[in-house]
Amino acid sequence: MSPCPIPFSAVSEPFRKHVDPGGPAPLRVMASRGLVPMPPRDTVTVLSCLCYDDDPKIKEGAQNTLAALPDRVLAGALKEDLHPLVLDHVARAVPFKDTAVEAILVNPQTPDETFAYLAATLDGPLLEMVFNNQVRILRHPPIANALIGNPKSPKSQIDMLMDFAVRTGMDFSGVAAFEEAKKRVLSAPRDLEEEKRIQQVVVASLPEEMLKEEGEPKTAQEAAEAEKKRETILKKLHTMTAAQKVALAQKGNKTIRMALIRDANKVVAVAAIKNPGVSESEVIGVVTSRAVSDEVLRIICNNREWTRSYAVKLALVQNPKTPLAFSMRFLQAIHSGDLKGIAGNKNVPSALANAAREMLSKRNAGR
Repeated sequence: MSPCPIPFSAVSEPFRKHVDPGGPAPLRVMASRGLVPMPPRDTVTVLSCLCYDDDPKIKEGAQNTLAALPDRVLAGALKEDLHPLVLDHVARAVPFKDTAVEAILVNPQTPDETFAYLAATLDGPLLEMVFNNQVRILRHPPIANALIGNPKSPKSQIDMLMDFAVRTGMDFSGVAAFEEAKKRVLSAPRDLEEEKRIQQVVVASLPEEMLKEEGEPKTAQEAAEAEKKRETILKKLHTMTAAQKVALAQKGNKTIRMALIRDANKVVAVAAIKNPGVSESEVIGVVTSRAVSDEVLRIICNNREWTRSYAVKLALVQNPKTPLAFSMRFLQAIHSGDLKGIAGNKNVPSALANAAREMLSKRNAGR
């Protein structure tokens, strides 16, 4: 039998003894039969844990008790701040209870993966609730795939879903309804109100951890955890639409900004460099990169605040992608020691290297 996916910490401390596999079996038996007085949220959590018990009788008892809970009690508990995996378990354990499923669909703690599971099988008003949750659909495209594959999905809802997909940059190539939506949306007059609403949905779909600025790690363990988190976040970027990336570039934290400034899509990269949180040290990091676009460099060159910094000017001059007119202008402010390096730099444009040599020669002659 697979171990319980719900962490022990999800159970309120007074009731942990009733789910502890190493504790007395009678305590788990009583809880599995619903004989332990508990608040509804704890009842649902404990029963969900016991559905994974190694003892077949305890497991079966918990499953039966959970399924037999009065709709009012179960739905009330499912609207509370439950652990996401408890909500996921109940969604799969009692899908026949409409009031319970409705409570799960409105609970913000419900995992997106649970929505995708339900989207494949629901019908009627509950299915419509999934269709209407565009934030989740954009954040987790498998929900849309499940809706498309659900034979109970109305064509009108699929059409609206595909219109939304086109407007937000989601890709469902090969789906007939998506190809029809592209023709429909792209040929329709521009709707500014709808564009504004879509933008709000896009912003709401952005993961919170990508928006908050990260603190500096103080220990080696914190640094390792931060790096692991950073890798996870960067993987998520690859699954996002262009619309999400643009919105994220405008509001994201340092990790996100530095990644999206180098994005192949210039619209995304430009949005990232215009993020108000960009610092001078980040600008220097961007300018010294060969992966940055010339458009981003142009924006940096035109920013008087950033180009007051000698380090920024030097990095711009040393980057072969910097527009030559700007490099020539900043060259005059470069110290002789650095000018010598530029004069011999084979990576910069030859015109810039020649200008550096001439400038260096004049300075030496004027001594």
